[in-house]
Amino acid sequence: MNRLPISDSWTHQTRQISSQSNDSIGEAAASAAPHAFFLPVRYEPNYDYPLVVWLHHDGSDERQVSAVMPHLSTQNYVAVGVRGTRAVDAAGRGFDWHESARGGGRAEEAVLEAVEAAQQRYAIHAQRVFVAGYRSGGTMAQRIALRHPDRFAGAISLGGAFPRGARSLAKLHAARGLPLLTGMAMEGSRFDLERMREDLRLISAAKLSLEVQQYTCEDEMMVEVLRRVDRWIMDIVTGRVLGKYLPVCETDPVEFSAN
Repeated sequence: MNRLPISDSWTHQTRQISSQSNDSIGEAAASAAPHAFFLPVRYEPNYDYPLVVWLHHDGSDERQVSAVMPHLSTQNYVAVGVRGTRAVDAAGRGFDWHESARGGGRAEEAVLEAVEAAQQRYAIHAQRVFVAGYRSGGTMAQRIALRHPDRFAGAISLGGAFPRGARSLAKLHAARGLPLLTGMAMEGSRFDLERMREDLRLISAAKLSLEVQQYTCEDEMMVEVLRRVDRWIMDIVTGRVLGKYLPVCETDPVEFSAN
């Protein structure tokens, strides 16, 4: 089965990879704003890669990118995981995204700093930067992209509500050209049909470019879901017309440690 371990073993793997050379699949990097890099198999420095900026869910950290990307694609992207803006425990083992105006501003700074670090270190296509996240990370991903629509080629939220407040739609005219993807597991305990309807009414009124994928499963972190996200991104990268589809999750889930 193509299932990630339930334990912290993927976290320890990231630490080991960080001390290896840059031609490894993944690499963690320490900086003032903590983030971790993921490199594609046979990374080619003469090719400008799309960049995926990954924002983890509450209770995790930047190293979640190393668990997600192998199921999205091992070849198509450079990726960087960004740490949440607030620790959720005294030991600093998990982080979340504070939804206040100040917290949102700090998250924007961290994401833009991570993009700049990736561009300085690796071959990145400046017009192919995507920001994506899981649950609260997905909400923050869309919030940041909507506030900086000129900096991103698209934004993906898996299981995260559409952002509200904090002037998320301050650049509405430019944001209307930004491709957005929202994926929701309809059988999950977190699925809120009424909130989804409210979000869709707001998005429709704002005339944003949103594709909604509804999954007949209990969680968005499924291998098939990530593969469909890969296709959605590559449709934008290659200029193909985005299709509309209703995914059915029949493959193995991607499971994360709370840490």
